[in-house]
Amino acid sequence: MKKVIFYLIEDESKLNDVALLPHEKLACEKIIACWQQGLRILVACQDQQQAEKIDEYLWQQGADNFVPHNLVGEGMKTGSPVEITWIGKRSNNNRQLLINLQESFPDFAPMYQDIIDFVPLENRLKNLARERYITYKNVGFNLKTIVVNAGLQ
Repeated sequence: MKKVIFYLIEDESKLNDVALLPHEKLACEKIIACWQQGLRILVACQDQQQAEKIDEYLWQQGADNFVPHNLVGEGMKTGSPVEITWIGKRSNNNRQLLINLQESFPDFAPMYQDIIDFVPLENRLKNLARERYITYKNVGFNLKTIVVNAGLQ
């Protein structure tokens, strides 16, 4: 059964980070947690700048939170367990989980059984998340929303 979990950010206080926006920080925490569960992950970013921020943040984690990852096109042909891509760059999509940071619905999303997406506080991004929510529903995903208001969930 295809499913999307939306993380609705209502309180950014424990997600504040100098280098990352709150939904980017939460995405990194989800990347770490899902990798530790043994999942192969595609992280779909809005642009190369965002992808490089996520990449840099993951490289700065300590040994307990190390995540083998690469930007799309780097590394081995089969890729690392976590690949970070952005609009206009294609991945081989051989991953179990899609973590979406793109503002619009990714055209390759229906290839995935499991997706994590985010609803940031900023109104423009919140409205775009609503549009993605409707599109996911229209293409047959089951949807769940988790409110993040007291730190990371």
